[in-house]
Amino acid sequence: MNNLDASDSIRNHAVLGEPVVDPAAWHKSQFEANEDWIYRLTDAEISDLQNMGAAAKAKFGDDPNALLETKKADYDLGSFATKLENIRDDLRDGVGIALLRGLPFADMDRIEVAYIYWGIGRHIGEAVSNNPEGDMIGHVIDAGRDYTDPKHRGYQTNVEMDYHCDQCDIVTLLCTHTAKSGGKSKVVSSLAMYNEMVKRRPDLVPILAEPYCWTMHSEIDDGSKNYYESPTFNFLEGKLCVAFGPTHMRKGHLLPEAPDLTDLQAEAMEVAENICEELHYAMQLDQGDMQFVNNSVALHTRTGFEDWPEPERKRRLWRLWLVAPDMRPPTPYIEHWRGGLHLEGTKLRVELI
Repeated sequence: MNNLDASDSIRNHAVLGEPVVDPAAWHKSQFEANEDWIYRLTDAEISDLQNMGAAAKAKFGDDPNALLETKKADYDLGSFATKLENIRDDLRDGVGIALLRGLPFADMDRIEVAYIYWGIGRHIGEAVSNNPEGDMIGHVIDAGRDYTDPKHRGYQTNVEMDYHCDQCDIVTLLCTHTAKSGGKSKVVSSLAMYNEMVKRRPDLVPILAEPYCWTMHSEIDDGSKNYYESPTFNFLEGKLCVAFGPTHMRKGHLLPEAPDLTDLQAEAMEVAENICEELHYAMQLDQGDMQFVNNSVALHTRTGFEDWPEPERKRRLWRLWLVAPDMRPPTPYIEHWRGGLHLEGTKLRVELI
């Protein structure tokens, strides 16, 4: 665990309506003053990771789908093992966010990078599908979709998104191409947001501890309803675990089979969003950067961006959704998607674009 957590490494027993004491309840000023949550690869670590990627390619081949056949034991991290264990500790017991820098992506073979990225992920948790097409490495890229459409997801657009968590324990993003301008990553402690709500609007805190309807974006078409229910503030095993995604929640309540949002529910979400914007920390992800986020204690988003006209230069991030049950007790939101976004009969796949 890094120095950012050391001064506040004791948690209290989280109770609805009371402030939480938790290393993950950090404020922007802490991130600005201390960069211990940023990990930089040494030359030796880069060499060991490159050797790991080359060895995996030599053993399993250059078909990206071969990643699905590999196991954690197939990835010898070498000198990077200690640093990744520290990152994992930070995700579980610390601030819940880490940034890894220094991978020379532009100079590396893409399939070897994929093996490295996958291998790092396997040492954190088990990957699950990002979408109904069965993509095990998702691609965050502007596909010209409409963010206001209940069937579309924000990562397929270039507009500014809301603060949200993803449908897994840990989400990792590897930046492969940056935008022409914009596209900054913004992160915020969802536990700190809760504490501010307790301080400013304690009357709204119980509202966010009740279930909201979340849209499924029509991605699971099995004849069932197109929404599921989850509170934002969940108190599980003495810990606060947060699930927040106001766009998903509003779209869920707009579905004809779902109840309308009450005025109090709408107000509670708006207050929470405003607090997130006050408390957030912004960073620019550069090519080769890997960002790790514990979805139960932190929210993320990105600013709108202008892309390059050339398709091969478009802003793109690879995404892994990881199941790591030891991180935090799962919220109903995460539990609902425990197996990933995967339709029965869909073949899992890895495509590198």
